[in-house]
Amino acid sequence: MNTTPFLFATEKILTAQVAVSVPANDPFSYEIPSELLHEVKVGARVLVPFKNRQMIGYVVQIEEITVNRKLKKIVEVLDQEIYLSDHFIRLTQYISHYYFSSWGEAIQAVLPKPFRRQKKVKYRSLTAVPPAEVLSPARFQLTDEQAAAFQKIGEQLQSNQYAANLLFGVTGSGKSEIYIRAIQEAIRLGKTAICLVPEIALTEQLKRFFSIHFGHQLEIIHSKLSEGERWFAWERIRTGERKVVLGARSAIFAPLSHLGLIIIDEEHEHSYKQDQNPRYHAREIAKWRARDLNAVLVLGSATPAMESLLLAEKGEYQLLELTKRVDSKKLPSIEIVDLNQAAAIARERVIISPKLQSAIKTALERNEGVLLLLNRRGYATQAHSPHSGELLMCRYCDVPLTFHQSLHQFVCHYCNYRLSESQLTDGNQTAPIKFFGVGTERVESEVARFFPTARLGRLDSDSAKLKEGHLPILEKFRKRQIDILVGTQMIAKGFDFPHVTLVGVILADTALALPDFRSSERTFQLLTQVAGRSGRGDREGKVIVQTYSPYHFSIQLAQKHDMREFFQREMVHREKFKYPPYKRLINIVVRSKKEQKAIEQIQALKKLLHESLDPQATELLGPAPLPFYKLRGQYRWHLIIKADLSYAALHQEVKKSLQALKKSNLVYIVPDMDPLAVL
Repeated sequence: MNTTPFLFATEKILTAQVAVSVPANDPFSYEIPSELLHEVKVGARVLVPFKNRQMIGYVVQIEEITVNRKLKKIVEVLDQEIYLSDHFIRLTQYISHYYFSSWGEAIQAVLPKPFRRQKKVKYRSLTAVPPAEVLSPARFQLTDEQAAAFQKIGEQLQSNQYAANLLFGVTGSGKSEIYIRAIQEAIRLGKTAICLVPEIALTEQLKRFFSIHFGHQLEIIHSKLSEGERWFAWERIRTGERKVVLGARSAIFAPLSHLGLIIIDEEHEHSYKQDQNPRYHAREIAKWRARDLNAVLVLGSATPAMESLLLAEKGEYQLLELTKRVDSKKLPSIEIVDLNQAAAIARERVIISPKLQSAIKTALERNEGVLLLLNRRGYATQAHSPHSGELLMCRYCDVPLTFHQSLHQFVCHYCNYRLSESQLTDGNQTAPIKFFGVGTERVESEVARFFPTARLGRLDSDSAKLKEGHLPILEKFRKRQIDILVGTQMIAKGFDFPHVTLVGVILADTALALPDFRSSERTFQLLTQVAGRSGRGDREGKVIVQTYSPYHFSIQLAQKHDMREFFQREMVHREKFKYPPYKRLINIVVRSKKEQKAIEQIQALKKLLHESLDPQATELLGPAPLPFYKLRGQYRWHLIIKADLSYAALHQEVKKSLQALKKSNLVYIVPDMDPLAVL
């Protein structure tokens, strides 16, 4: 409990514990003035004095206490309504504790942006767009496996008890149909539902599917909505106008009443992990909410996370398997092309191998769709100065600049620093720029060279930056107005294009080159997921995977569609080297524009952690510079804590060490619980 240090006679007063969105150990104690006694309630948004300014806070507890210090008083209650329910107070307290944020920061993360302003929020219903009608689409005959999975989920919904399921189904096995029926059953029972998807583009695709079934009961939430659109959507959900919420990561905080079902599609996707404070994982938030509300949780994937498969193996998740595609369609055949041999034959670096060229030619002749995946955007991932021959690096980051041909600029993908092509050449065209590495723009250019009459499209974060950026591209491809779609991992996530019979992976090694213990898992998942886009219609699919590592087990087992064997082999490595899911990780990053300050702070923090943590239950790695050592002008050092799953005091001891550290104003300290990347 924090109080303000003014000497005062001992007395009992009614106080409010107020969470404030600052990186501090909140909540703070404030006196409730007599004129606000009937307005200040748990969950209320209030205005409070904080240091030399006024800030927004949230009342998380009211109690009568004896004090011998003069407390500051609450200035104003900002809203007549209580927007923060008891459930969300408990949830944000959990987020604050588990992910090392303040309680106020956690509350701010779950509420729309208008609540951050020091004025009352007002709700007015939008009636300009009439609600869509709920249609009665034809119901498909479920396969035996689908029927068994749906029956189990239906029984859980009727029990009104917490239950967690892992819906482990191959690509094209009909997981979406189970989602729809489970939501319909939840609504029939008077409950509401949330369905999360990993990408905004997938939200729009499923929007059509869900709208047919749920019409005006459906609300869409994602980060591309304007502030106003997001606010109105949030209020429609809170007031009960909507019963089904579909959206990306932040939709997990939808304030539905009678929440009975939470579905996370493609639950393995890393985009469910927030990369800003608080660094929560939507899957863990979903699990917590389902437990707290006695709801049913369904995690769906063709390539589940290692953590999820292990929990299913231990019985903490109910395993629901779909081993076959609907209508008995075959999984696509996967052929591996060794780029080492291809380069040796061609005597140059190969971007599109003869094998892939031939397959594309055949698909185009048969009027079939082609997807080409390369998980790197831009034209060239590296370039050398035409004058000095040196690698072009970002001025503010320790990373090479990527050349974007469409912009005629060299761009840093971390801080957005840009250098124009004309600046580099100074008008001297005789000194050529040397390019290395391949991005999606280069692949698009090569495809156009080989197939000049083919209609091409590209889908990556560059082509989809605007609010509607990705939709026209996807719609054109769906309508066969694009023959070949080149893209990054965006094209691998859950899209259903029945006319696609060929998927080409330009380079399967991008993740394997990263210094990350999850690199094999990411590679297997990406290859399996993108392969699943092929052969979903009447014709059999084919996948060609180009790689410099043809014998790596992740690539070999992806070729066999063998998730079980991959899980067994990957778990051997995880257990041997003490990585999740057998251990818990905390990655603590210290960054500063002054390198020596960052080093001093992280060394001091390691000393405190070494004194505080149980050496039998934990292991400290580092400190060391991060692989991307300098980003946005700041030097970055980190240390990693490995901890036993049973070490209950982990959070308490880490938080104690962080609070004991004498922090410099020039240094930022960022603890990341359960990190998915340490780059």
